[in-house]
Amino acid sequence: MKDTIFDLLVAPWKTSVLTTAIRLKIFTILSDKQMSVEDLSSHCQSVPRFLEPVLDACVSMGLLNFENDRYLNSHFSCVFLTEGEPCYVGDFIQLIHNESPQWNKLYEIVKNDEKFTDEQNSEEEHRIFIKGMNNLGMSGEADALLHSVDLSGCRLMVDAGGGSGLYSVVLCQKYPELRSIILDKSETLAITKEMISNHKESERIELRESDITKESFGEKIDVVLLSDVIYDESEAELILTNAWNCLVNNGTLIVRGYYSDPANSKPLFGALFALNQLVFDPGRRIVTINSLREKINDIGFNITKISPLTELSFIIIAKKN
Repeated sequence: MKDTIFDLLVAPWKTSVLTTAIRLKIFTILSDKQMSVEDLSSHCQSVPRFLEPVLDACVSMGLLNFENDRYLNSHFSCVFLTEGEPCYVGDFIQLIHNESPQWNKLYEIVKNDEKFTDEQNSEEEHRIFIKGMNNLGMSGEADALLHSVDLSGCRLMVDAGGGSGLYSVVLCQKYPELRSIILDKSETLAITKEMISNHKESERIELRESDITKESFGEKIDVVLLSDVIYDESEAELILTNAWNCLVNNGTLIVRGYYSDPANSKPLFGALFALNQLVFDPGRRIVTINSLREKINDIGFNITKISPLTELSFIIIAKKN
């Protein structure tokens, strides 16, 4: 019990160490080499006497090893913290860093003592958000989705609020006859285009600017994918209705996201993700897995599957019939 309390107390310190190392690109610099603190300082343009305790903390946290007065990546850091690796999560770590000041207002939000303004993210912060969510998708979510759905015979999918385009890419890779239309805002689609450009499947993926709460998804659609989209109660019915209207009879609805389940302690990430939305917009009414189930049923869908997708997320599969 004492260890658990201590781990909770020092968690912000450890997060700051990790974030600093990511922002300095320490793990990427060390991807295939060993370096002294002086060499590392030169590469990341930092002060050696300030950098050294950060590196030593990384060693204590298992993120780096130290041999013969040189630092090198641990296996964990090679897999998850080195840019260019499939399971890289550095963008998500930077996203957490960008959002952390808002979490300091959680107490005031709960007490309703804080006055809020609608702050717009910068272009770079938005890019980090899209890439950070893509990191999560690459770290097991996309794989799990592929093994949880069967789109055999489907020709046209709408990926509403498709973000980085990851899920359209992997589903088009698995199903060669499938075409996808990604609907999103123009500033997001510019990032989407860049992120899918190296995939041959991009030839079967159309990018279309749309407000998915207000505009039609199209007609005669076989599949609608709503991944990391429905989190606000006020938007849920609008988006689900648009999904219903565009689908063919017996068309498939797939909803995937990080939801809390009040009846269970897990997934913890879903509960924290819900809080993260609240600290940025206290006016939101956050969707839970139970309220989402009710809304999908109310629209007229027949739910065929509802379950955890990974240790972080849920999936709901439903049919229009």
